[in-house]
Amino acid sequence: MADEKISELAAKTTIHDDDLFALVDTEATPDETKKITGANLKSQAVEGHKDLTTGVHGAGEATVWHGGLTDIVDKTHLSQDFGASSLRLQALNFTPKQGAAFHIGNAGTSPFSGLINGNPTSTSVVYDNETNEDNIQAISSGATRWGRFVLHNTTRSNSRLVVTFVKATKTITTEESTDDWADNDVITLQSQTNAQAGYTDVDLSNEISANEVVAFIQFEMLDKSAGAVAGRRVLLHPYETYDVGKRLMCPAALASEYSVTNGFLPIVSQKLCVMFDKPTDAAIQVAVLATVEYADR
Repeated sequence: MADEKISELAAKTTIHDDDLFALVDTEATPDETKKITGANLKSQAVEGHKDLTTGVHGAGEATVWHGGLTDIVDKTHLSQDFGASSLRLQALNFTPKQGAAFHIGNAGTSPFSGLINGNPTSTSVVYDNETNEDNIQAISSGATRWGRFVLHNTTRSNSRLVVTFVKATKTITTEESTDDWADNDVITLQSQTNAQAGYTDVDLSNEISANEVVAFIQFEMLDKSAGAVAGRRVLLHPYETYDVGKRLMCPAALASEYSVTNGFLPIVSQKLCVMFDKPTDAAIQVAVLATVEYADR
């Protein structure tokens, strides 16, 4: 072996903790040739990259690997040294979802509420003692409008997804459910997660997967009144506790013209929250143009 060149030695492609490497210790006086184990080499590589990342991005934000370190640093090292966020790879998918997520015509500012009248079936709910009935009547659904408004039962603390609404018969058709809903239960469209008055939950699971965590949304409003009403707007918010800084807003601009807003919105539990502020005599439509997916690699 002493007469062989390094290039002539047998190759090994995987570093093991007990492997030995030769190095020159420049801290010794004079310089000395020493050895280092594979385990120590891995440890030094992780710590060196951790220091680099801290200096560039801030502590704990290791999102980019440099110098081929992925060959010797595994998931365990990432998780232990930087936290689970280091494992997140984000993929931007620019394929628009079919049709519109939902469409609202002449919506009211306060969500629908009422009492169940008689025992509902697994897909049909009849109501009475209603308030803000026109709000739910305005919901348009179908194959090209795939979002589903969430109808909450506050008596039972569960919910159903609305498919259609018939005001004349006071009947709400829902996706099939095996819940325990019963006569005189209180039902409402008011979000139970975002308690800010006026917010309604929209379920996007017909098109948005659990791995799609951010959506690039286009939403538009047509002000059909004689003049643009001051303060008329539609607000989108993540499906979580209300925070003014997280909402997207589309305000009315000109009468009989569309106002359009584009923006990114976090998608939590495949849902979002929507609120209509003075939108009576206005039509609203929301479409998803792109999504950001989470992948654990």
